[in-house]
Amino acid sequence: MSSTCWSADCASNWTRDFQSPCSIPCAVSATCSTRRTNNVPGRYSLSLGARLTLLYTAVVLIAIALFASFAYWQISERLQENHLRFLQAKFAEQQTDLREAQGDPRILAKEIFEETAESRPRQYLARLYDASGHVLAETPDMQSKLAATLFPAPVTGSLTLNDVRRQVVFDPDDNDRDVFALATMRMESGSSAQPLYMQLAVGITGDDKLLMHFRQALWFSFLLLASLLLFAGRWITALGLRPLRQIVRAAQTITPTRLSERIPSTTSWPPELREVVTVFNAMLTRLEEAFNRLSRFSSDLAHELRTPLNNMTGELEVCLLRERSDDEYRRALLSNLDECRRLNGLVENLLFVARAESAELALRREALDAAELCGWIIAQLEPTCLDRDVGLIQRGDAQLYADPALFRQAVTNLLANAIRHSKPGSVVSIVLSQLPDGAASIVVQDQGDGIEPEHLPYIFDRFYQADASRSRESGQGTGLGLSIVKTVMTLHGGVADISSTPGKGTVVTLTFPAMDVHYHTR
Repeated sequence: MSSTCWSADCASNWTRDFQSPCSIPCAVSATCSTRRTNNVPGRYSLSLGARLTLLYTAVVLIAIALFASFAYWQISERLQENHLRFLQAKFAEQQTDLREAQGDPRILAKEIFEETAESRPRQYLARLYDASGHVLAETPDMQSKLAATLFPAPVTGSLTLNDVRRQVVFDPDDNDRDVFALATMRMESGSSAQPLYMQLAVGITGDDKLLMHFRQALWFSFLLLASLLLFAGRWITALGLRPLRQIVRAAQTITPTRLSERIPSTTSWPPELREVVTVFNAMLTRLEEAFNRLSRFSSDLAHELRTPLNNMTGELEVCLLRERSDDEYRRALLSNLDECRRLNGLVENLLFVARAESAELALRREALDAAELCGWIIAQLEPTCLDRDVGLIQRGDAQLYADPALFRQAVTNLLANAIRHSKPGSVVSIVLSQLPDGAASIVVQDQGDGIEPEHLPYIFDRFYQADASRSRESGQGTGLGLSIVKTVMTLHGGVADISSTPGKGTVVTLTFPAMDVHYHTR
């Protein structure tokens, strides 16, 4: 049973649905689209343009509302202060007249009648009464509009805004309403007679209508501005997001077959998007490199598998063309056995790298004598050195903390690679040293043809070979040796570094961390 899935969600579904073993041979192939939608039932996500438009509109409307509220409050305060000053002036005038009349209320009654009875519209209404509540004088028809009980309590001394009451009265004659500012003041007569009280009502209907019309104008302007701001905000947002849409269109042109395409890095982008473009292009570069490595890996793996399989197939076909002797059949079988062993080694190396990268490989660290282990490895490689006429020497000593099996594999791969690429009659050296911080350094140097600088960044990649044709023609190497070295060093928290001079040779340095540092083993 096989399952092919291009989506993590789909993969989890197939894994869940096919947990139980199946005794009937079958093949299942599932192809799922990686395209995911963000539409969640019951939830609606606004676009970035809509969010910016609403935010812009809301901020501007709030600012306008605050300004309009402040303006309305200031106008209302100024009007109330005008009403208060008028009442204060009128009370002061009546108080002066009463004192000049030596407390005679008839003078005030006459003045009230003369000022308010004939004037249309009346500037104010007045009522004068004594301590017992008996009305001494009042504006004609005042009682029908403003009863004495509607007025606030009398004030002695200075009149303030808190002492003024706003009163709305419906006028049946005009089918309209009138608004008044009411106040009551105790009048000092200056004599021993009982105190007098005066109620004044100032008509503020015009000011009230002015405020009402101002409120209506504010609301109308607010609604009109809200509509205009929505359209303007949408236009401004679209204009501001135009570079982002250009980036999206440029990104949409990039496909697996056009990974070399890049978003133009020009100064025309807004500063906020320049960094996005730079980061996105850098990501594309990494993706292109990874895609190219994967393509090379697939091609090289196919070649590495095809070569021994072709050899095996060819030899078997030759054997079957006619009758062969037992020795010929034996040689063919032995040759096929060698190819099978090579394939097995290739598979084992691939499994090792895959297990190491998926954190399934556990390290068994212990204190090691690097010189002793390297001496054993050199002894194992001595036949290869004699066959290729390459010398192998070891110098120095070092103590390190590592997994002995993985250490032997890494150093063996490194030395075998150096021997394979050395010239006949040259020498491969391995130098061991203890660094001041306690780390162990292993330096392997050959005298081969060297590696061109453009190949060095990829030399530890799987199946990457700077001179692939030579290795394949010789039938040696799979391109996994240095990749395994890099994997082993990564597992130990160490570093693998390579430098090379074309025509002179290559130097590879392995640095294992100090023994007293405890690393988390995977």
